[in-house]
Formats: sequence, structure tokens, C-alpha cells
Amino acid sequence: MILWVALAIIQPLLIQQKKIAVHKLMGKISYGLMPLVFITGYLVIRHTYYTSLERYTARVAEGISTLTPAELLEKAAASMDIGLIYFIWLLTFYILAVFNRKRIIFHSTYMFAAILTLLGPSVDRLIYNVLTNFEIEYNFLAQNAVLIFIILLLVALAIYQKRNEYSIKAVSVALCIYGTGTVVLMFFTHTPAWRIFVEVIL
Repeated sequence: MILWVALAIIQPLLIQQKKIAVHKLMGKISYGLMPLVFITGYLVIRHTYYTSLERYTARVAEGISTLTPAELLEKAAASMDIGLIYFIWLLTFYILAVFNRKRIIFHSTYMFAAILTLLGPSVDRLIYNVLTNFEIEYNFLAQNAVLIFIILLLVALAIYQKRNEYSIKAVSVALCIYGTGTVVLMFFTHTPAWRIFVEVIL
């Protein structure tokens, strides 16, 4: 993941310096690197899911919790919400960027959207730890600060592209994808439908 982040930072600089050949070479390197990132990420999420499920099951066996089997599955699935959705976003935007690699605005927009996914779980955790340390309530705004920031950045990008007469199709797609994922995070990760989705893919 660190190597891909480094590549993502370097790539725009190479374009700015008109080192197109090097930019394309770095892109080809990412084609080999990103499958490893996705496989590793998937295995980590899968391991975390089953570890959570075992922990909740053990609490029931010890009499600490009274959750039913269905409730156990829903709680374990719900605990995967942020990590899994950000993983799906990263995968989706990277694939869109690769498919649109010959369309500069589309490619760069989707890569930017992919990079923004890296803000997710880590910054959310940082905000939670800071607020907890200072005994400040972890409220709705704090929970969704990163998502709000990402969406505002994409809206700003759409405005910039529109003013400069670039196509805003890619950024509009990115906003729709982020918007859909945000709705799922807020309203559907504690439902049977989400539990079934998690069980199918994990």
C-alpha cells in the first residue's frame, strides 16, 4: 500500500514535468502492484470479519451477551462497514482509472478519487482517538468528517473542471459512487441485506 501511495504522489509530478514515458512506466508497475494490494486488503478484511464473529460468539457462550445467531452475524457484518466500503471504492476507482488511462481528465479524476479513499479508516480512527483522549463526544459530524471532506473536494473539482470547460462526467460518476457508499454506510450496514452481502463476498 505504501508503494502505491508513493506512486500516486509521484505520478502527477511526472505529468507536470512532462515526463510522460516515466509516468507510463510507473503506471505499468502499478498494474503488478495493485493486485497484491487488493488481495492483501481483502484477506485482512476477511480475517477481521471472522475474528469479530468469533469474539461475539465467545461472549454469548460466556453469558456476557445474549445476541441471537442472526444478531451475531449482523453485528459482525456491521463492524466491517467502513473498511469494506472504502476497499470497494478503491478497487472501483482504480479499475475506472485503468480503463480510462488514455483519457487524461477521466484517468486523473478517477485516480484522485482512488487516492481519497486512503483518508478513510485511518483518519476516522485518528479523529476518534483524539476526541476520546480529550473526552469529547464522537458525534455525527466527527463520524462523517472524512466523508464530508471527500465529497466537498470532489464538488470543488467538478466546479474547477466545469469552469475550465473540461468534461465533468468522471467527477460526477465519482460523486455518485461516493454518495451511494455514504448512504449505505449511514442507513444500511445494520440490516439483513448488508449481512447477506458481507457473507457472500467474505
